[in-house]
Amino acid sequence: MNKFIKTDIEQALILLKTAINNALCDIENGTESEIILGYHVPFSLVVECAEGRGWVRDTYYDLDTNGFECDCWYHMITPDNKSVEIWSCLFKGQETRIRLNNENN
Repeated sequence: MNKFIKTDIEQALILLKTAINNALCDIENGTESEIILGYHVPFSLVVECAEGRGWVRDTYYDLDTNGFECDCWYHMITPDNKSVEIWSCLFKGQETRIRLNNENN
């Protein structure tokens, strides 16, 4: 791969991680109860950013899939003990979203 493509990808990831972290911050602060990140934000990157902020997997729940497509639901707990769901799709399907679990509302 040429150096320009490599640099473009690195810069794109920096911007995408910044956007994801801003969304996670809004969820943590209660500014938003749900944020839809869209179809092109990878589930794994959202989880990576959340873990970097101190969020942990909610061991009460398993990673849940719908069995038809690669849609998934993942539960995490923020450092201030809010229960959060991350919805996504590993291929094509539902948009990636972060939302406070209903029990928090």
